[in-house]
Amino acid sequence: MKRTLQTYLQSIAEPVATDVVSGLEETVQPGTEYRCLNPVCDQMCAWPSGYAAGRPTRFCSRSCRQMFDRVRSRLSWELATLEEWLLHDDLPAKDRVALERAAGQRRWALERYPDTGVGAGRPTS
Repeated sequence: MKRTLQTYLQSIAEPVATDVVSGLEETVQPGTEYRCLNPVCDQMCAWPSGYAAGRPTRFCSRSCRQMFDRVRSRLSWELATLEEWLLHDDLPAKDRVALERAAGQRRWALERYPDTGVGAGRPTS
């Protein structure tokens, strides 16, 4: 059974660069394919291979990335809007509970839509 790179390096008193490089060959490697980052997509994205393969993809297609960005933007906007309303002191208890639940659902959904560096604004659709 292969060790992790962390375990391998911990077994060396004072590792040097050559130890790290050697460890890469002797330890568990990450997969070369993972699911598209869009939580509603089941397509796979592969680590690029070959000479000058380019950067790795996070989404299976442009349309999948755009859908991800739109949903993330919408959820972020909705959460911010709900949190603003929760700041009102004059909310009836029943309405506060409904807003807190709705905000919690959006926070939970946003965990599936990590920040990919694209700014979130008002939803576009």
